[in-house]
Amino acid sequence: MNKAETLKQLRQARTGHIRWRTYAQSILNAPNHLDDISAKAPVNHTECDFGRWYFSHLESLGHLPGYRDIDPLHEELHQLYRQIFDVMLEKKSGTFARLLGGEQRQQQKCLELAKPLMAQLEDASHRLLLAIDALQESIYQYQETA
Repeated sequence: MNKAETLKQLRQARTGHIRWRTYAQSILNAPNHLDDISAKAPVNHTECDFGRWYFSHLESLGHLPGYRDIDPLHEELHQLYRQIFDVMLEKKSGTFARLLGGEQRQQQKCLELAKPLMAQLEDASHRLLLAIDALQESIYQYQETA
């Protein structure tokens, strides 16, 4: 493992996660652009920038303290995003509008359902970032062997 290169890649992956979260958060304000948002903020945790980095380093970093703690946090984050995505997809498809009798009420109901999930997503993101920081520290302290 080249420590300097690994740390650089981890910082880039961390930045990729923050960028993903920003796109994910935009879903509440742009439900008519779900396709664009999902292209920039994939629902599957193995398809986002951070997920691709994480799984590509499983063999080389999997032995480090904290590495394997990240996957459940990352997967939880994406499960919450999937729930938000599904709620907003209902808004876009009009199912709630037909049931509730109006687009305004449909929008309000979707947001009422999605906002608490978004708060949970933001909390999960914070916990993930803390775990990434702990992994970064583990990598920094790792003694390379010659």
